[in-house]
Amino acid sequence: MDIKLIKFYPFEVSVKRPRLLAYVDLLLFDKVLIKGIKLLENKHGGYFVQMPEHVEIVSRDLLDSIRRVVVDYYKENLL
Repeated sequence: MDIKLIKFYPFEVSVKRPRLLAYVDLLLFDKVLIKGIKLLENKHGGYFVQMPEHVEIVSRDLLDSIRRVVVDYYKENLL
C-alpha cells in the first residue's frame, strides 16, 4: 500500500479517555489527501485511528495499513 504521512500534529496528552494524541494528514497512492485523521489511545493503552466524518474507508486492509503507518510514526518519534 502506498501511504505517505504528510503532517503529524502531536498534542499534549490529557487524562480523559479516549485520549487524543495527534491529528494526521496522509496521502494515499499519490492521489488522495486525507486531512484530520485522529490518533487516539483507548482506556487499555491501545491505539486506534478515527477518520474524518466525510471520509469512509471501506477496505479493512487499507484501514489497517493506515493505522499501522500512523501508530508506527507515533511510537518511533514521540515515545
